[in-house]
Amino acid sequence: MRRSSRGAVLVLMVLLCSTSGCMGLIAAREGVESLREPAYESLTNEKIEVSHEFISPLELLNEYTNRSTFIVDDQTKEVRVYFRVSFAFSDLLPSDNTTRYVRATLTDAEGRIQWQQDVSEDAQPLEERLQPNPDFAQGEWVLEVSARGLGEDTFGTPIKDNFDIIVTVTHGCMQFPLVDECS
Repeated sequence: MRRSSRGAVLVLMVLLCSTSGCMGLIAAREGVESLREPAYESLTNEKIEVSHEFISPLELLNEYTNRSTFIVDDQTKEVRVYFRVSFAFSDLLPSDNTTRYVRATLTDAEGRIQWQQDVSEDAQPLEERLQPNPDFAQGEWVLEVSARGLGEDTFGTPIKDNFDIIVTVTHGCMQFPLVDECS
């Protein structure tokens, strides 16, 4: 009986020595993983800004236009639009929406209008949040702006129509500690 127990111990020792490297690596990896900070969601913002100040009376003759694009993907969490317009003396002078105006449209990748404004008087800062319902249309979104305004400052009273439109696209991703890139 002693002989068979010695044989079993010998076989067991050979098996443990030949597999201890692999088994040891698994245990070591699990130990290191337990020490690492957990993954967390990281948010990044991409801003698309269209701003313009009219500085000459001649700008009433030519329409200002701008077309900006950005990509919305499955990592996009939110799209925010900030909109502000200032027309000099708009509270005193009636506007017909053909002489001085700002027209802005945000269209998604499927051609649907997600946001739009058409103003010919002061527009106080407005921020609108677009949420996925249930998802955003993925692909290239387009912000189109057309505007006409007046500017003049030679007579000592600066008149400068202006506007700001800022689209903020928030993307999320899983950030793992000790790794620079999101996934």
